[in-house]
Amino acid sequence: MKVIDIRWLTTSILVIFIASCGQSTTKISVDGAWVRTPLPSKTTTAAYVRLKNHTNDTITLTSADSETIGAIEFHKSVLREGRHRMVKLDNLEIPPKDILKLEPGGLHLMLFRIKEVDEDKHVINFHAESDLTFQATFEILDDAPE
Repeated sequence: MKVIDIRWLTTSILVIFIASCGQSTTKISVDGAWVRTPLPSKTTTAAYVRLKNHTNDTITLTSADSETIGAIEFHKSVLREGRHRMVKLDNLEIPPKDILKLEPGGLHLMLFRIKEVDEDKHVINFHAESDLTFQATFEILDDAPE
């Protein structure tokens, strides 16, 4: 009887192991996250990042926050009447199996009331529908990374 129990246990463990191989629990990956160095005596700037959705569903980002930033808003740059203007957005959508690019001149994060930090980075928490949250570390740079 014990032989059957051991075989059953071994088989069950093997099935679970094989079923989990190749499956990723990462729903969002982050690449190229950076914050533009604020101008002297200013506490407002923009942040940029590439967010990859690894799921088969659209992920809707609803907000972002940070311990070192007073407020974070989603924005896009638009050309109206020959002038570039920023428009505040309520959310950002990342299509299934796609990349959302936040970059200069397009979609971006506006950062307000930035605190000085000892290290050249800010950690931003993103919140999405269905209780998904994730963090990204943004490097502080004068210009876009190469």
